[in-house]
Amino acid sequence: MPSVDIRPGLSVAYQDDCFAAPWAKPETVLLLHGNSESARAWTQWVPHLADQHRVVRIDMPGFGASTAPADYRWTAPELAADIVRFLDALKLRRCHLIGAKYGGSIALQLASDQPQRFISLCVFGSPARGVGTGNADKIRAKGVRQWAAETMRARLGSMASDAQIAWWTELMGATDQRAAFGSSSALVSMDLDDRLPLIKTPTLIVTTQESGLQAVEAVKRYAARIPDAKVIVLDGDSYHIAAVAPELCARHALAHMEAADRKEM
Repeated sequence: MPSVDIRPGLSVAYQDDCFAAPWAKPETVLLLHGNSESARAWTQWVPHLADQHRVVRIDMPGFGASTAPADYRWTAPELAADIVRFLDALKLRRCHLIGAKYGGSIALQLASDQPQRFISLCVFGSPARGVGTGNADKIRAKGVRQWAAETMRARLGSMASDAQIAWWTELMGATDQRAAFGSSSALVSMDLDDRLPLIKTPTLIVTTQESGLQAVEAVKRYAARIPDAKVIVLDGDSYHIAAVAPELCARHALAHMEAADRKEM
């Protein structure tokens, strides 16, 4: 897995896949995973995206094989600034941007900071405001693995198979505790309301009808603050819909990216 040093103490590991025709000039899609995950979270998305795009999926700072300085705080502005450094290191001037869970929140921050840099933005199951101390409290009290095991069914919803629950529990449970707790703590005070009107990128926000994270009305309220945004509400009770229905979500993302490409042309 390649990595790039973007500043002292911070090395970002990433996967880079593209199965487009060798003579094609595909656009790049940057994928941002959620709290206590890694680039592996997007495994089922890659076949749907990489035949038409270059797909770059990073391990966020402190997660997977990426490092983070000792004083890292995992706030949305800090993570967004480091992702800009990563894009600069790879010489990626413009790309599509997709994020899930906290990764989608970071994507909202990033698109507000660098509106000229992204062709389209898609977020899946992502809040724009803080979600309470529950996750941070459980991680501190029980550790990452136990927290992941006890909360996975609520995260993935009633339709997730036992095999899915086990796989995601293993992925998230292996996370470094400092990163998991730091990210969960940063989410508590997050408030992107003032950033949303600065997003000029065509934006797709996907949520579920019975998400345990946020009500549909709350999602529509924050979407209304983004100048060019639409909301898709899917059936189900998972708030990590990108994990539970990767093919369906990837289809929505592809349609949105294609529309944004046409608009840009």
